[in-house]
Amino acid sequence: MEHTNAFELEIIKQTESKKVSILWVEIQSPTGNFVVGPEHHPLVSLLKHRGKLTYKEYNGNETSLDTYGGIFKVANNKATALLD
Repeated sequence: MEHTNAFELEIIKQTESKKVSILWVEIQSPTGNFVVGPEHHPLVSLLKHRGKLTYKEYNGNETSLDTYGGIFKVANNKATALLD
């Protein structure tokens, strides 16, 4: 999982979870959008109901997921999205 300029995103849903190596992730929160990259300062945010979570994988693929609420956390160069 160690790649230069990459970090780990774990996406946890009620029925499944997965981990991907990413370059960045864009989050829609109730107060606005923000982008998180490698070595981002720790933070916790709510995810917007009927929002998007978009990320670019280390291999170049870009993926968007619809969000219906949840929590997003960044700490120790790892991001976690707990989706409702």
